[in-house]
Amino acid sequence: MKYFVSSDIHGFYDKWMSALTDKGFDISNLDHKIILCGDLFDRGRQPKQIIDFILKNKDKFILIKGNHEDLIEDMIERNKSEIHDFHNGTADTFVDLYPQWMISEFDLKKISKLTGLDEVLSMYINYFETEKHIFIHGWIPINYENYSYSKNWRNATKEQWKKSRWLSPLEMYKNKFFEPNKTIVCGHWHCSVFWANQHPEQYTEFGPKANFEPFITKDIMAIDACTAYSKKVNVVVIED
Repeated sequence: MKYFVSSDIHGFYDKWMSALTDKGFDISNLDHKIILCGDLFDRGRQPKQIIDFILKNKDKFILIKGNHEDLIEDMIERNKSEIHDFHNGTADTFVDLYPQWMISEFDLKKISKLTGLDEVLSMYINYFETEKHIFIHGWIPINYENYSYSKNWRNATKEQWKKSRWLSPLEMYKNKFFEPNKTIVCGHWHCSVFWANQHPEQYTEFGPKANFEPFITKDIMAIDACTAYSKKVNVVVIED
C-alpha cells in the first residue's frame, strides 16, 4: 500500500490538492490511500471543500485526530464560542461552513450535521500503525507522572489521548521518547523548529532561513509545514 501522508492542512484545501497532485496521488488507484495526521480545519477558509472531498472518497482516508478536532468537538458540545475559539480559528470554521451562524446563533450540532462535519469527525481514530510506522498528531501518550516513555501507550485513556495531542514533538524528540523499531509520523509542531534546533547555524524557525520541508530521521518524521505561514502543505509518500 502507498500512503500519501499530510498533517495540519488547517482548511487550505487548494494547497493540499496541489501537494497531492505533485506527489502523484491517483484517486482511482486502489493501492493509494491518504493519511491525515490531524488538524484538518481552522485558519484556512475552505473547510467545506475538505469535508466534501473526504465524504466523497471515504474509503481512501485514514483520519488521525488532532487537537483542533478536539477544539471543534468541544465547541459543538458547549454550543457557543469562547475567546480561544476565535484565537484558534475554530469559530471561523463554523462561519465558513454556515455564514448565518453568527447572526442567528444556530445550533452548532445542526450545522455539523447539515455540512457533513459530524460524519467526518466520526471517522477519526487516535493513531494508525503499520509494520514500520506509527501515525499520530502530537505524540504517543507518555507516562505523565514521571515524564517518560510509556510502553502501554496503546491502552491510554481518552483523556490521556487528548492530552497527547498537545504534546510538543520537538520535546519528545529531544527526550528520545521513541517507539522501538518504529518511525513516529507526526504533525502539530511546525517542522521548521526541528531544522532550526538541529542546525541553528543554517536555519531559523521563521523568516527567510526557515525550512518547512519534512524533518526525517529513523525515529521521527515531522511533517507540519505551518501552512498558514509557509503557504505549503507537505505530503510524504510511504510504502509500508
